[in-house]
Amino acid sequence: MKHLFLTVLMAVSFVSCSNGDDDSTSQQNNPITTQYFHPPTWIQGSWKVGNTSYYKFTNDDFIYVMNGTSYKAILTQTANNGQTAKVDETITDTDYNFVITAGASSGSYKFKKVSSTQIQWVNGVNNITLDKE
Repeated sequence: MKHLFLTVLMAVSFVSCSNGDDDSTSQQNNPITTQYFHPPTWIQGSWKVGNTSYYKFTNDDFIYVMNGTSYKAILTQTANNGQTAKVDETITDTDYNFVITAGASSGSYKFKKVSSTQIQWVNGVNNITLDKE
């Protein structure tokens, strides 16, 4: 691991050295950020069954509250490792459906708006009603 780190460090040192230091135009290398999730506003917030929190939707993330899993973080890490990281979404006024692909794994989620305070998680086995917190 030390050899790999030293090799990368040396490679970066050689690449970053140039004789054009007097160039008046500055370049800024901003990291590329990808927004994987685009939840509609009607689903944004925290959702629970009874007293148990299940899911949280932000403007750019889907979080499984039960174990603290941020799928945005998983996808970002997967992409940083050079693997496929994407979310295919279908968004309507009453439905938010998506398929998460992270490397060789994928998962499908379907949510249906019941009211402004209730949604249904359509999971293929049964529909679970979640209440907004």
